[in-house]
Amino acid sequence: MPLSESGRRALTHTRTLDLRAYRRDDGLWDIEGQLIDVKPFAYSLLDAERAAGEPVHDMWLRLTIDRDFVVRAAEAHMDQGAHGICHEVTPNFAELAGLRIGSGWNRKVRERLGHGRGCTHLIEMLGQMATTAMQALWSEQEREEGDVPAAERELSPGLENSCYAYRSESSYVRDYFPKSYKPLPPADAAD
Repeated sequence: MPLSESGRRALTHTRTLDLRAYRRDDGLWDIEGQLIDVKPFAYSLLDAERAAGEPVHDMWLRLTIDRDFVVRAAEAHMDQGAHGICHEVTPNFAELAGLRIGSGWNRKVRERLGHGRGCTHLIEMLGQMATTAMQALWSEQEREEGDVPAAERELSPGLENSCYAYRSESSYVRDYFPKSYKPLPPADAAD
């Protein structure tokens, strides 16, 4: 176990998130996700009962995107929603078509599907699906582009300052993406 040992405890909930990216024969990409929530005990909802181990949620989402990360189509399906009415929201996810995965993605998703027009769990999953899309397409692009000389390497705008390693002043960026490297000014330069 990679985390430190914890005290005594009992499992009360398991969320499983499975995300996969597929390159299609037509040049588009399918990013698919499934979210399953399960409790190890019988569980009562206002309009339903779940047996121990029976999913509270079992939902699917597919984004079909192009090489520019533009959503061409989106489809949602619920094998199990928490409530009987939940499945009625799935057609609304088609409204994601036309959005581009990148900076502002989560905000744009909320603009289209917020305020009760979406499903909290599927909307949360969309952030992880965006990351999955980037992982899939960037590795494909790297394979197609081949070796770029170190002096010519540059971070894509979606990666720059997205995490600790890809911050513009990091030693990693300095060594592997020198065109994107922006060292911090010396501390005494501000005086």
